[in-house]
Amino acid sequence: MIDVRRARIDLEAVLDSVRRDDAGAIVLFVGTVRSDEGIRALDYEVYRPMAIKSLTALAEQAKEKFGIAAMSIVHRLGRVPVGGDSVAIACSGGHRAETFAACEWVMDEVKRIVPIWKTDVEGRPKYVRGRR
Repeated sequence: MIDVRRARIDLEAVLDSVRRDDAGAIVLFVGTVRSDEGIRALDYEVYRPMAIKSLTALAEQAKEKFGIAAMSIVHRLGRVPVGGDSVAIACSGGHRAETFAACEWVMDEVKRIVPIWKTDVEGRPKYVRGRR
């Protein structure tokens, strides 16, 4: 499951999408909007065709690099309030070490290369540069 959507992320569906009989580990990372310096929400914008292409490529690279069984990545668009889920990455693999490593690597790469931008909502919008 690779998606960029305005609707809330169904975490159970994301988890189910990576379940495999041959996988002994499933890792789910959920990024949430935190209350920081008066932030009320984040607005996410995307160049959808490139984002889907980049996310799909990252999932495939993670499978090859870490030997995992399956990977799903879902990112929100639009306004996400404090406490809301903005991204979910689920990964299944034979063992926990490579499964955790794959999930962390993909999240770092999503922030680094996928064309998704966020702005703070605190009364006046401002651009927020992604951090690693």
